[in-house]
Parts: sequence; C-alpha cells; structure tokens
Amino acid sequence: MASLRDIRRRIKGVTNIRQVTRAMNMIAAARLRRAQAKAESARPYAERLSEILKDVVASSGGALHHPLMAQRPVKSVALVLVTADRGLCGAFNAGIIREAQRFLIDQTVPAELITVGRKGRDHFQRLGYTISQHFPQPSREVRLEEIGAISKRIISDYGAAKYDQVHLAYAKFINVLKSEPTLIQLLPLGQGDEAAKGAKTPYQFEPEAEELLNTLLPQYVEVLMYRALVESLASEQAARMVAMRAATDSASDMISSLTREYNSARQTSITTALLEVVAGADALAKKE
Repeated sequence: MASLRDIRRRIKGVTNIRQVTRAMNMIAAARLRRAQAKAESARPYAERLSEILKDVVASSGGALHHPLMAQRPVKSVALVLVTADRGLCGAFNAGIIREAQRFLIDQTVPAELITVGRKGRDHFQRLGYTISQHFPQPSREVRLEEIGAISKRIISDYGAAKYDQVHLAYAKFINVLKSEPTLIQLLPLGQGDEAAKGAKTPYQFEPEAEELLNTLLPQYVEVLMYRALVESLASEQAARMVAMRAATDSASDMISSLTREYNSARQTSITTALLEVVAGADALAKKE
C-alpha cells in the first residue's frame, strides 16, 4: 500500500495537471467561437462561387479552356492534407490522416503530398510517402498571404502538368462534438456533367469568358483552401475543448479516488498508532 507521502504527492501532481487541462479547455473554447464564426461565414461564399463557375463552364458548351480546367490522363496525383501542428485534440488528427491514407492506398498512379500542419507530415514521412512541400499550420487569423502561398503552389504545379489531379483532405466542422474527415477533388474543375446539363442561369460575359475565368479560377482555389483551413481550425479547437474537458473530469475523479485512499490510509495509521499506545499501556500496567 502506498505511503501517505506518496498519495499526497500523487494528489498534488494530478491537481496540477487538472489546472493545465482546465486552462486549455477554456482557451480552446474561446478560440472555437472565433473559428466557428469564420467557418460558417466562409461556406456560403465558397458554395456560391463553385455554383457560378460550374454554370459559367456549362453555359459555354465546353468551349472554354483554361490550364486549371485541363483534363489529362491521370499519371500523377497530389493530395493537399490539412492537419494540426499539435496534438491533445482527441481523434482530430487521426481521423483525417486515416482518410488520407485510405485514399493514397487506393491510388494506382504515383501520389505526392502537400502537407499543411506537422502531424500529417510527420506521419506520412515515417511511412515513406513523398512530401512535395510542407506548409506550417496557419495562424488563428488565417491571413491571406498564408493561403496565397499554398494556392499558388497548387496552381503552378497543376498548370505545369506536374500533377493531373489535385485532391484536398481536411476536417469539416459539423458541430462542437463532431467533425467529418472530408476529401474533395480540387483540380481540375470538371466540365463534362455540367456542360451536358446546361447552365441554370444564362450568362452574358463582360469582359470575355476566358478573361473572367483567368480571375475566378485562381480565386476559386484560394476560397476552397481558405474554407478548408478555417473548417479544420474550428474542428481542431472543438476537439481540443472536448478532450481537455474529458481530461479535467478524469483528473477530478482521480483526485476524489486518491483522497478517499489517503483518508483511509490515514485512518488506518491513526488506528494502528492508538492500538500500539493502548498495547504499550497495558504492558506497563501488567508489569506494575
């Protein structure tokens, strides 16, 4: 049985850990509110831009051409993987890494990774996958220059035919208790189905459609990257808040259990001491 000193030491250590996890829970909750607001505000713009681009492509009847729409035989694939730089956020990183690994295993052509966040890079480096380029996880503000560096790399590589398809993997924020690993095709922008169905809205272009695409398509890539980053940030903070809350509750339960053990051990030691005193007194009384 552990001594009273050992139990006191364990109670103090667990109490210190609980203070840390409680503070991390509060910080994650504060950051989550801002990240969730950004994620929810980015969705309508990204979805509407995607619809407009598909309608523009469909209205041309397949006559529009752009390097980012080029359909080539798939000989190489890139996966843009968005994870966190840190852990202590439950299964957040594991879920998106598992989805990315399943995608890579299914590929029959060479596949490379463009990673955002250290957790994804470190995992796939250990497995021997090719990391074409790594970007650090963006700041909580998700600044435009951070998105621009990633999207420019994707656009230049696809435009130079380094890759024939580019996919994007990130954690989509559903609610505080749930995020969904999501994998979408980023490039090329499809035109077969949309052109066959026809545009929902007739467009008259000013300036010309090609010039409009030269502006919209790079913005489309940037908007999708922005959405992926803010969704991932919100999912990470929600997962960290839930994980730290669970850790705090577990620490509280452990402290209660250790306190009961301490009180029991202390009572046992007091009882033993009293018995020894009584036995000693009896022994002295018998001698007298």
